Amino acid sequence: MNAQVTAQHSLYRSYSLGRFRLHHCYDGTFWIHLIQGKAEVPLIGVDAPTPPIELQTVTERHALFVRHCDFQQGEVTLWDERVIDGVPVRWEILLREDDEGDLHLQVHFLSYGSLQAEVRYLYQFSGENFNIRAFACPYPYVLLTAPRHSLSVTTLQPWQPDYLRVESGDRLVWALPPAHLHQQTLQVRIHYEKASSGEQTAIQHIERRASWLPLQEEPIAPLQLRAAAQNAVALLLKPEWHSRFAEDQLVMRVAPEDRRFSVFTLAAAKALSDWSRFSGDDKALWTARLAMNSAMDFQLVNAQSANSGACWDTLGEDKRGSDILGQQRFHLHRNARVLYQTLLLHRDTGSELCVRVALNGLSWVLLKRGATGVYDGAEVLPDGKVQGGSGKGIAGATISLMCAAYSLTETEAYMHAANRLAEHVLQEACASLSPGFVLPEERFPALQDDVFAAADAVEGLVRLHRAYPHASLREGALRMIQWLRLWQLSTMLEGLGEAGEVVGGDGAARGFFDASVEAARGALWALSLERDARWFAYATRALHAAAGYFDPLAGLPHDKLAYPDHTQALAAFVRTYLQWLLSLPTLAPGVECDPDLMVCRTGNRIFVPEPSLWRSLRVQTRGLVDWVALACPATHDVLLAVLANSNGGVVLVEAGEHRQVAHDLMSGERSVLFQLHTLPGVGSVGVYILQA
Repeated sequence: MNAQVTAQHSLYRSYSLGRFRLHHCYDGTFWIHLIQGKAEVPLIGVDAPTPPIELQTVTERHALFVRHCDFQQGEVTLWDERVIDGVPVRWEILLREDDEGDLHLQVHFLSYGSLQAEVRYLYQFSGENFNIRAFACPYPYVLLTAPRHSLSVTTLQPWQPDYLRVESGDRLVWALPPAHLHQQTLQVRIHYEKASSGEQTAIQHIERRASWLPLQEEPIAPLQLRAAAQNAVALLLKPEWHSRFAEDQLVMRVAPEDRRFSVFTLAAAKALSDWSRFSGDDKALWTARLAMNSAMDFQLVNAQSANSGACWDTLGEDKRGSDILGQQRFHLHRNARVLYQTLLLHRDTGSELCVRVALNGLSWVLLKRGATGVYDGAEVLPDGKVQGGSGKGIAGATISLMCAAYSLTETEAYMHAANRLAEHVLQEACASLSPGFVLPEERFPALQDDVFAAADAVEGLVRLHRAYPHASLREGALRMIQWLRLWQLSTMLEGLGEAGEVVGGDGAARGFFDASVEAARGALWALSLERDARWFAYATRALHAAAGYFDPLAGLPHDKLAYPDHTQALAAFVRTYLQWLLSLPTLAPGVECDPDLMVCRTGNRIFVPEPSLWRSLRVQTRGLVDWVALACPATHDVLLAVLANSNGGVVLVEAGEHRQVAHDLMSGERSVLFQLHTLPGVGSVGVYILQA
C-alpha cells in the first residue's frame, strides 16, 4: 500500500495558489484547477502528448515540456532546459495569485546565445466548464471565455502576435512571430468573478466589447511632427494674438477675435522657453520671458479674500478676472496646472516672481481640500465655497504640483498631501478599473471619462513613484493608462483640420485636438514607468492625430477645441512633442530621459539640448524622418536618435566635413554606417553616440 501511494505521488504533485491549485505531472504536463468549496474545477492546462510550448527554429520544430517544479513564497516555477541548435536554452512558466485573487501565468526564455525562433504556446481550456469565444485581435487584452456559472476575463500579452485562435474546440494557440528567444514572453492573467446575469448575456457582452477594437493595427502615419511643432510655435508667436499690460509684460488672447487674455500664457511661456533650448530661437525665448512677467497680474492678492492666491483663467483689458467662460469662479484643476508651470519656470530662470506666485497659489490649493484631505468639488466661488462635482479629476495635477513644490522647499506637508491624494486616486479611480480589459460599466466613474484628468493622474502617480517607489503607485498608473489607451485615435491625413478625433470604444467622439495631446502625454509618462514601445507608438499616433490641426496661414480651428483656449492647446502640443523627442532615445537599452530637466542619461554621461546641432545636423533616409540630437557637456559626444517610417535601411547623417563614427546603442556595434532597426508597431529606429 505504501509503495502504491509513493508511486502515485511520483506521478504528479499539487501546489496551492490561493483559490487555484496546480497539478504538475512528472512528464512535464500540468493542469490548473479553481477551488470551489470542496470541489475543484479544471480551468487550463496541458495534457500529453501536447506540449505547453512549441519552438520552431530555422532547421526543426521542438516540443518543450516542463519537467521540473519549484515552489517558493507562493509562486510556482515550472522549468526545463535543453541545447537547441547549439545554444543552451532554459524556459520557465511562472504561476502566482495576486492580491485580488487573479491568476498570473508568465512564460519566458533564457537563451545563452543568439537564437531566433517562432514560438507557439498551447493550452487547453476545459470544454465542460467553458463556452469558448476567440477573437483575432492584436491588442493585449482580450475577453476570451464565459464559464457557465461565472465570467472569466483572460488577458494576454505581448501586443502584436500574428494571431490568436482556438484549435480542436478547446485548445488555445497563441503564436508569436520569429524573434530572439529573450524577446519571446507571454503573460496571461485570469480574472474570475461571480456572474450577475445569464450565460448568453455575458457572451454577447464579451463579443460586443471585443468588436470595438480594430482587427489589425494601422501603421504610423508619415512623420510630420517637427513641422507641426514649428507651426504651433509660429501661431504662439503671432503678434495679433498678443497684447501688453506693461512694457515688459506680454499676454496671449484666448482667441484672436477675443479681447480676453489667458492665464495659460504661463504654459505658453514654458513651452516657448523649452523650444528655444532645442532650436535656439531667440524670439521664442524673448516672448517667453515677457509672458512670464505677467504672472502676478492673473493672481488674486488680497489677504481679506477667501481666494487669496488663486489665479483667474482670463483677464479683461480692465484687469477684471473670470474663468474661461466669463464667470466669477476659480477652477482648481486649471490652477494646479498653471501653478505647476510657474514652478518649472522658476527652476529654469530663477524668477522670484514665479516662485512667489506659485507658493501663494499652493496655500490656496491646500486650503480648499475637504476634511478628508481630498477635494469635494472642482470649482470655487468668490466666497471661497467649493462646489461642482466630486473634484476627483484634479487630484493628478495637484500631486504633480506638490511633488514640484517639495523639490523646491523640502516641506513635508506637500508630500503628505500628495500621498493622501494618490491614495484617494488609487482607491476611487484605479481600483474600479479592471487590471486587463475595461468593461463599459467600469469606465472611470470617479473621473467621468475625462481624458485630461486621466493623463494628469498618470503623470502625478509616476512623479510620486519616483520619490516613493511603491508598487501600488506603479500598478495604478499602468491601469489608468491602459484605460486611456482604449480610446481609439482616428487620423485623416488628406486634409488639414479634419484629423484628431479621440473616439471612444462605442464610436462616439469624446474630444478633439487637445484631448489627443493629453492622451499622448499620458502614454509618454507610462513609457517612463514601463519601458514598452507600445506606449511610444500610441503617443506617436496621438500626436499625429493632433498634428493635422496646424496651418500657420489659417490658424487653429477654434470650433474644434474641446477646451476653448488655443494658447493652452498649442503650448501643450509643443511641450508634449519635446517630451516625445526626449523619449525617442529611450527605445535603446540603458538610456533614461528626464522631461523636467530636458536631459537624457546613459551610463555616467548626461546629454542636453544643443541648438547648434538642431541647425547643423542633416539626417536623411528613405521616407520621412524625425530625430533629436543632444550633446554631452563633459565629453562633447553627441547622442542621436532617429525615427523613420520606412522599413529598416541606413540613415545618412551629415555633420561637417568629417564622417562620424557611430556607436549603435541598439546593436552594440561601432561603424561609420548608421543602421536603422525595425521596431514593430513603431517604425525604423536608430540610437547612436557620435564620438567627439
